[in-house]
Amino acid sequence: MHSLQTYPNTMGFTVTASHNPASYVGIKTVVPTPEGHKVHAIGMNSGPMGGLKIVRELYHNGEEFPSADGGSVTYHDLCREYIEYSMAEAGVKEGDLSGLTVVLEAMNGSAGPELHQAFTKAGCKVVAMRSVPNGLFPYGSPNPTSQGKMEPALEAAKGLAAEAGSLVVIGMDGDGDRMVFGDHRGILAAGFAFIPILQECGFAPGAEARPVLYDPKVNPVSLAEWGKLSAKPVLYRNGHSQIKDYMYQIGAIAAAEESGHYYHELNLGEVKGVTGENSCLTTLLFLKAVKKDAGLMDRLQAGQASVFVTGEFNYQFPDDDTRDKALAAVIKHYTDGGASSTTHGPDGSDLEGTCLEFGVTIDPPTVELKEGWYAGYLRVATNEKGVVRAYFSAGDAASGGEIEKQARDILGGTFGGNIVE
Repeated sequence: MHSLQTYPNTMGFTVTASHNPASYVGIKTVVPTPEGHKVHAIGMNSGPMGGLKIVRELYHNGEEFPSADGGSVTYHDLCREYIEYSMAEAGVKEGDLSGLTVVLEAMNGSAGPELHQAFTKAGCKVVAMRSVPNGLFPYGSPNPTSQGKMEPALEAAKGLAAEAGSLVVIGMDGDGDRMVFGDHRGILAAGFAFIPILQECGFAPGAEARPVLYDPKVNPVSLAEWGKLSAKPVLYRNGHSQIKDYMYQIGAIAAAEESGHYYHELNLGEVKGVTGENSCLTTLLFLKAVKKDAGLMDRLQAGQASVFVTGEFNYQFPDDDTRDKALAAVIKHYTDGGASSTTHGPDGSDLEGTCLEFGVTIDPPTVELKEGWYAGYLRVATNEKGVVRAYFSAGDAASGGEIEKQARDILGGTFGGNIVE
């Protein structure tokens, strides 16, 4: 956004370390839209001319492009501007969040220093954990949604809960675009954490219904709460660039993935209508809502307690053929038991995975749930070879635990898959 405003017709290109295996890097690319005053994220099959698809075709078509000398490198440290912009967008002034204690688990990623500064400037007391960036990631894979990763932060929060008053736990991944929220009682599913964020974005009962994207893993109970705020949940597949592209297409001003990614429509000066992430904005909106509503965390935790969620669990197989057979066997097991399955969204878009539902009827903004309901999403990993990713939610721990066990028995027992992060 800043580059486009300062240098029109500039492409933005960032290489990052996320929660991926050490052999992978993250790549984020944005380009100006044809209007010239907006930024458009590009990925495979998304963005102008198909995004990275046309880039790949050009790379492999044998055509040679002349090079030119005369380029230059300019370094900009935009940390201060980023924090000030994010606070202004969130409607948070210096000192507004005094009285809040934040346990910030940054996992040695890039977001730690910026969020620490922003929260402190807003008045929070910050208890920092692994807030110094370290590309070696000595704590292991920097993924706050992985099982057990947030336990040290939760333990720290338990020790502070009695005297801290309002307390929030926030965890970040390596490149700062994946986050989790909670308190000393545990981490919230993203669907529940998004409720106060939507409220601070202007969604309210009786307001004009506006589309909000969600991915197939968001639990249906939280979707019902979104609907009460006049948000119209729109199912769409995973994929950061694809989600931002689709937000741009349908005019959605917010989106959430259960994996801990949140998206907003952003504005900066002449640059309008950018669909993208801003973790500082997202976290400040959540904290602002907690500051305003003393009972908010109690209600969110009560909602969380009403739903069983597995978190994402992944199995890797020696080859893609075994992976595909294992995935097909899991899907058949549940559909034989009465679950419905779908691979496409309401608009016909490919979900790039299979949604399973039993006892669930979603007709936005209404969600009907029958006793014994569960929902799941299974897909092939896009970045890792031979990996199946699975996620389930259910109405109670007993039935949900059995649903998860059945999937693990097939993936790990029958087909010999190995558990991976």
